[in-house]
Amino acid sequence: MKSIGTVREAKDFLADRIVAEAKREGAPLSKIERKMLYFSETGWTLPDMKAVSAEFDRGYDQEDYEQKIAGLVASITADHHRQNEDEEEKWDAAVYKLSDGDHYLSVLVGQSDLISRKNRPPHNILKLWLTAFALILAFWGLMVLVDWFFSSILWLATGWDLDDRDKHFLPVLILGAIYFLARKAWRAIERRTRRT
Repeated sequence: MKSIGTVREAKDFLADRIVAEAKREGAPLSKIERKMLYFSETGWTLPDMKAVSAEFDRGYDQEDYEQKIAGLVASITADHHRQNEDEEEKWDAAVYKLSDGDHYLSVLVGQSDLISRKNRPPHNILKLWLTAFALILAFWGLMVLVDWFFSSILWLATGWDLDDRDKHFLPVLILGAIYFLARKAWRAIERRTRRT
């Protein structure tokens, strides 16, 4: 797999994939829409970008355009990346390359994440909360049992000199850490299932 070395290569790769996806979905991009994928205030862009930008401002609705491109990007990442791991790696490398500068394409790719979250089934968040709640209850129950049976031995073994108030605060802190880790694990599982 050829790596992404320059901003231009990154833009060419991402723009080609977006244009191909638009054609595949039966709504090809116009010449101006394609060129706007290269827009940047400060970074590398096409030589005629000033004229392209002026024409875009006259003839296109920016919000509609951004939603259209973000939707195409969401389709690319959701549908096609799971079929081609090399393509996904190259996409990620191109997005990363553009993240350093001020590039319109970075904004459009970022907006696709919002569209993906809006289209996510509502039961996913419920599963996350139920899993976290079950972990919290299980851990809390374990802490109560340990405290009940091994209270003095446990705290002496750790070398901590804790009073009763500190003993009750520590499980809350640990529960917070478990919730954070459970949330991270859930996202990793979601990403893996999207790829397969």
